[in-house]
Amino acid sequence: MSGKSAILILVLGLATTLLNLAILVGQISTPATARAGTSASKFLDDDDFTDGLTKIIRKTVRDYCTVGKRSAIDC
Repeated sequence: MSGKSAILILVLGLATTLLNLAILVGQISTPATARAGTSASKFLDDDDFTDGLTKIIRKTVRDYCTVGKRSAIDC
């Protein structure tokens, strides 16, 4: 390995480490309640999201019950 490529690898490693450190500091400085609470409430307030989620759950249950009847599982 030549000297230039070794220096490039060290610089990239240092840059990655500093970026990860900055992300970690941002995560630690923001309270967990502020991160989780706002994003969850935004999803649950979105009618398109809740309608889509309801549709997926109903289809999953319907598929499970269809397969369950073949396997003698009572739905």
